[in-house]
Amino acid sequence: MIWALPLLLCLLAPYLSARASWPLAMLTIGFPWIFLLNLLASLWLLFRRNRQAGWTLLALLLSIPHWSSFINWKLQSPGSFRVLSMNCRYFEADSVGRAKVHQNIEDCKPHLLAQRPDVICAQDFSTSHQKENSQIEDLVNGPLGLTQTIRFLPSMFIYSREPLETHHGLVFPSTFNCYCAADFQLGGRKVRVFNLHLESYALTGTQGALKRLHDGIVARSEQAEIVARDVASSPYPVILCGDFNDVPTSYVYRTVRGRLQDGFRKAGRGLSFTYQGPIPGLRIDYIFCSSELEFTSYRTVNAGSFFDHSWVLADLRWRQ
Repeated sequence: MIWALPLLLCLLAPYLSARASWPLAMLTIGFPWIFLLNLLASLWLLFRRNRQAGWTLLALLLSIPHWSSFINWKLQSPGSFRVLSMNCRYFEADSVGRAKVHQNIEDCKPHLLAQRPDVICAQDFSTSHQKENSQIEDLVNGPLGLTQTIRFLPSMFIYSREPLETHHGLVFPSTFNCYCAADFQLGGRKVRVFNLHLESYALTGTQGALKRLHDGIVARSEQAEIVARDVASSPYPVILCGDFNDVPTSYVYRTVRGRLQDGFRKAGRGLSFTYQGPIPGLRIDYIFCSSELEFTSYRTVNAGSFFDHSWVLADLRWRQ
C-alpha cells in the first residue's frame, strides 16, 4: 500500500481545489516518476509473491487513462489551419547582452518559417528594446504574413492572418500574469482564441521555497477558475493556448480544460514534455479546442536551447 499511495493521491488531486489540498497539487508534478516507481515496485512485489502487489497493480490500472496526456501514437494529417503557442522567455533579454538577444530572434526565424502558423499565441514575447521588438514584428508581419495583432501588456500577443475583431484581457489579482482573448474568422467560421499565462512555481525569490510553491499553486487555482468562467461564457467555439505552469494531473489543468479537447490527447505523437528547464518530465504548455473543431496533428517544436519551453503546434479543422 505504501508504494501505491502517492500514485493514488496523484489521481485524486485533479478533483480537489488546490487551495485546500496544495500538498497533493505539489505531488502531481512527479506523476510520471511516481508511476514508474510503482511499476518497478509492482514487478518486484510480484517476483516476491507479495500480496501488496495488488495495491500497486490497482494504482497502475487506474492511472492508465492519464498516460494519453504524456505519451501518444496518433496518426497525423493536414488540417485547415495551424496554431502555434510559444513561450519565448523574452528571448533571454533579461540575462544576456543585446547582441545575443538579436541573435536569438534570428535563430527563431527558420523554425517559424518552417511551420508557417496561421495564428500565434505568444507569451513572454516582447523585449524591453524597441529595436528588438521591431525585429520581431518584421518577422511575424513580413515573411509569415500575420499582420493582425492583439497586444495585451508587454508580454502577451495574438497574431493572425485574418482581421481580429473584438478582444479583451485580464491581469490576474496580485500578479503580473494575465490572459487575453480575440474573436476572428478562422477557416471560414468565427472563433474565440484565448492566450493565457498562469502563475509560475516561483522557484526563485526571498521567501522560503515551500512558501513560494504554496503561493504559486493557490494563485494558479484561482486563475484557472477565472479563465474557465470566461471560456464557458464564450458565444463562439474556442481555441485556448498557453503556458499553464501546471501538469495534466492537476486541478488547474482539469479546471481550464473543462469540456475542451486536449490536442495532444486527440492527435499527439510521441512524448509531450514541454518544459526544457532543470525539472524533467513536465508538460505545462497546451492547446485546447471546442468540440466543433478537431485536431488533425499536434507536436512540440524545440526552437532553441535559450528557451525554457518547447513550442506547441497544432493543425485543426472544423467538423463537418
